[in-house]
Parts: sequence; C-alpha cells; structure tokens
Amino acid sequence: MFKENCSSVPAALILTCFLGVSAAQAQGTGCYTLESLQGAFGVIGTYGSNIAVALGTRSNDAAGNLTGTFVLNSPTVGSTTGARTVASGTNKGTFTVNCDGTGVVTRIATLADGTTAPAFDDFVITGAIVQNGKLVATNIEDVQRVPSGLIPGGLFLTRKYTRRPDSQTAGCYTLESLQGSYGVVVNYDVNLAMGLQPEYLDGLGNLRRTGINNQPLTGSTTGERTIGNVTSSGTYVVNCNGSGTITRVVTRPDGSKATTADDFLILEGVEQGGKIIATTIFDAQQGPAVVGAGTAFVTRIHTLRPNHNAALEDQLQLLVCGTTAPTPSTTSLSPAQQDAKDAEQAIPRFWAVVDALSSNPSASLDRLAVVSRQPTITTWRQLLTSHRVKQVKQIGHTTVASVSAKPGHAGKFTVTACIDVSKVNLVDKVGKSVVAANRPARVKYLYTVEKGSDGVFYVVEDKVVQTC
Repeated sequence: MFKENCSSVPAALILTCFLGVSAAQAQGTGCYTLESLQGAFGVIGTYGSNIAVALGTRSNDAAGNLTGTFVLNSPTVGSTTGARTVASGTNKGTFTVNCDGTGVVTRIATLADGTTAPAFDDFVITGAIVQNGKLVATNIEDVQRVPSGLIPGGLFLTRKYTRRPDSQTAGCYTLESLQGSYGVVVNYDVNLAMGLQPEYLDGLGNLRRTGINNQPLTGSTTGERTIGNVTSSGTYVVNCNGSGTITRVVTRPDGSKATTADDFLILEGVEQGGKIIATTIFDAQQGPAVVGAGTAFVTRIHTLRPNHNAALEDQLQLLVCGTTAPTPSTTSLSPAQQDAKDAEQAIPRFWAVVDALSSNPSASLDRLAVVSRQPTITTWRQLLTSHRVKQVKQIGHTTVASVSAKPGHAGKFTVTACIDVSKVNLVDKVGKSVVAANRPARVKYLYTVEKGSDGVFYVVEDKVVQTC
C-alpha cells in the first residue's frame, strides 16, 4: 500500500516519496552478495588506449559461477594498413563479492582456436538498485591484474558491465529488438575524429544512417578540421544473446563508396510487449576507417530515442526500405480513435525525456517542453534541478507497462498508465543508491494530456494514484 500522504500527488513527487532513503534505511539494505551479481550483463573490454575492444556477454549465477562469450577486435600483427583481426571466444570461471561491492573474478578465456589465458580481475559495483530488500548490481567496472594474454604488446585491460534483460527469462533478442530511431556517435581511435549520425532500423534487418563526420584536415599543421556528409545503408543480423553483425555500404563525402562490416552488442534493453527492445548498442568496425582518419579504429554507440514526427519516420522508412511506413490492413481509425491512441503514446514519450534528463545532468531541462506543458514542466524542472544540486542521477530506464486513454473535458484526454520503475536507480555522487528499500516496483499514474496546435499531444498534469 502507498503511504497515505503520497497518494494523489504530482507524479514527480514519487521520486521524493519512494526514491528518497534515510541513512538508517540505507544501512538496512545490508551487504552486496553473490546474488547481487546474478543475471545477464553486456560487457565492453577496452585494451590500452582503445587499441582493441572485446564485446562480450556474461551470465552469473547466485553461487558465484560465470560463463560468457566475446568477440575480440584487435590490430592485425604486422599490418601497415590498419587491418584488424576479429576472433571469438568464451569465458568460464568464478567470482567473489565483498560486503562493500568490491570483488574478484577468477576465469579462463579461451579463443576459438584453442588459445587460453587465465586471468584475475578486480571489480567494483558502480551502480545498483534495491529489489525485495536486496542490493542488485546494474553496473560494474573491473581491471585485469595482468596484461592481456590474448593480444601481444602487454596491453592493460579494463571492462564495463551493464545489466540487461535476461534472455533466459525474457526470451531471445531478435531483429525486432533493433527497431526505430537511434542517435549514433562514431569515435575514431581516441577522439581523433567523430561522426554524429541519426539512424533508422526497421526491425526487419535493414538500416539507414546519415549524418556528418568531423575529421582532421589532411596536411594541416594548425589543427584545422573538415566536415563532410556520410551515408550508410545495409543490413543487420541478431543472435539470441544480443550480439550481431552489420554489413553496410558507405557513401563518402566525395560520392565514392566502400563496403564494411561491424560487430555489435546490445548493452541495454527494455522489455515491451513481450519483446526485448535495444536502447543502447555498441559496435566495433571489423576493418579500419573507410572515411578519412587514415587507418583509425572505429567504434560507435547507438542510443534509442523517441521520434514521433510521422513525416520524418516515413522519410526514414522510405530511405531504408523504398516504401513508407506500412499502414494497417484493418479498418482505419476514426479521428477520435486516432487522438486517443496518440494521447496514449504521449506517456512513453514523456518518460523517455524524463529518463534522459535524469540520467544526464548536463542535458538541458528545456527538453521538458518537447513532451509537456505547464504545470508539469515547472514541477519536473524543480525536481530535476534539486537532484542536480544534490548530485543525484538516474541509472536505468522507466517502462510503461500499460496505458489507456479516455476523452476528458475541453478536448483533453485522461490517461491511466502503469509505470514500471523496477529497473531504475538513483545514485549520489559516489555511486551510492538513494532509493528506498520499500519502493514499489510499479506505480499507477493519472495524466491529463492535451493536443497542441502542432497536432502533438503533451502531458499537462500527472498524479500518482496507487501501485499497480
């Protein structure tokens, strides 16, 4: 049951009523244990100064045993052209956890060719949530005690782990897991050059990406840069564990083309409608850069973002598939039914923005105006500003479990939604969770949504009602 003084309050205050935790409550969450690490993780290993990367999965059980797979992308020994070698392998071993969230992994890495390398890794849990009174790790970082035994050169190896939906309980990742609009940041070597590219994935295995690349100007001795437009189109395949491969044709700024391929790993995802949807993807190009930057090593981060501009979606769909977004073969919706559907979609749009602002303290709070109107803007601006002053930020994503809209007064809609915050954590500046141990996993909200002059629906009022 909700505390009586938290019922029917502005929804932003849910973060105050149920995410705040006193020192006494924090002490009551107890120690980190082996169970804190139980589950599925996506792992990115970085060798030296981004000389090589490993894209891996880890599965930990509650008894301290681990298994995993990885794809290792490293420079080809002796190459003068930036050629790279891609190898696959497995990890098997054990881990121990201290009360304070530190621990040690003991494992053996085995490449597909039979090469083995024993290793010891020291780790610390950097992000966690409280579930059923227990601490559950969401983010981990580790450092290998000895140089890499799989790549020559005595390279230093560190890793970052991100908890993902477990395919054993949530099902496999599929082509449909990669669907929608993504923002892609392309990195060349260690910040030598950068690409900024919107991307559309159609859920059928086709992609289109277009944007700019910021590169060093060849021959310049003063640090001058050159900006060019780059386009990629191609296909992707996805494995059950969230790894996969992209095959693309790249059109350079001068119009010439090149073919390349990328290995990717889904780092973060959410469960929606019985499917796992990728929210963050990391990829590493199998060969050297094909756009400027010489023989640079190329990696990318793809981040799912809301995109409710129907015209733009149709344009992106046309670029990818040669057709606009398909329309249902069933009877068309009436204007009133379409408005109700659009009013419902305003809720996941709203939470996507709130998640982004809560997770990134440097993001402009003006983005609230993209999905909401007064008084909701002021309520959430005040709350998020308070979090930033206290150096509290969010880890994880909110999920809209269910949503239903009904016509209200004066053209507005009343929308009821069940919001799942079970995978959301708030941490302070040292990474310590400030979430109350008794926070409900799901909360029922009551929204007032209205249609703007631009045809877009905005949240104008939101209240917490009860659990759901």
